[in-house]
Amino acid sequence: MVDNFTLTENEYKKLSIKFRAVASRLLNSQFQEANGNLERFLSFIESSPTISIFIEENNKTKYDMESIVRNRGYNDKFQLPINDSEEISFIYQLLKHVSDKKIDYYNISLGYNHGKKIQGSVDSFNNQVVRPLVNHIVTYLGEMAIDMGLDKKSGGTQFNIGDFRGQLNHAEGQATISANQIFTETQVADLKDVSQKYIKALAEDQLIPEEQKAEVAEFLEAAIDEAESDKPKKAIVKTTAEKLQAVQNVATTGSAVYTLGSQILTLLQGLMA
Repeated sequence: MVDNFTLTENEYKKLSIKFRAVASRLLNSQFQEANGNLERFLSFIESSPTISIFIEENNKTKYDMESIVRNRGYNDKFQLPINDSEEISFIYQLLKHVSDKKIDYYNISLGYNHGKKIQGSVDSFNNQVVRPLVNHIVTYLGEMAIDMGLDKKSGGTQFNIGDFRGQLNHAEGQATISANQIFTETQVADLKDVSQKYIKALAEDQLIPEEQKAEVAEFLEAAIDEAESDKPKKAIVKTTAEKLQAVQNVATTGSAVYTLGSQILTLLQGLMA
């Protein structure tokens, strides 16, 4: 495993957030944009020492992708290996092959369609082939957080969602608010207060998948960090809003999750203006 101590806590959080964002962009690609999003995904992995070393450690089995892709039947799906390391190797090498040979993303997704729509093929391919690789990396990052002791850190307000533990520093007066910030101290406090209630309601909601709960909680924590920053990164805030909206689409109208989510979305608009 990569030496976790080469990353600070903030560096780890930024890496985790950025990876989830670029992975989400690929997984939710429109077919016209899929090749470009694949390039972004692979570029991020290769430019991140922590993730690229993880890939290298698992990428031991070599596959003849030229032959595998060429000999695949028109309606055949790729047979993913059972072993985790071999599965990581196979998927990563397949995606690299698509990128290096400039294969149209739709062509590689043939066999995954359930109808005549191109988008359906791309969506199914991403869900059945790309998502397992993303999940392996997310799991690795989660294990890294445990090894770094981030799951046992004290201080702040703890929110438990299954095995996920997010932290928000909810104490008054602990953050220094700059005069140049978009959010005032009162607005930041409001965002933290509503977020605290939202996370608790989210943990109790039975309709929202556990993975989605953990993801939105992590992005929300990052958005609050940006709200306290002199120069908030709009990309992180925008992705957080998208994750929240995805939960809104599942949540029951009028529920605590839905009501509090709407309040947070309104507050985040100030950071995206």
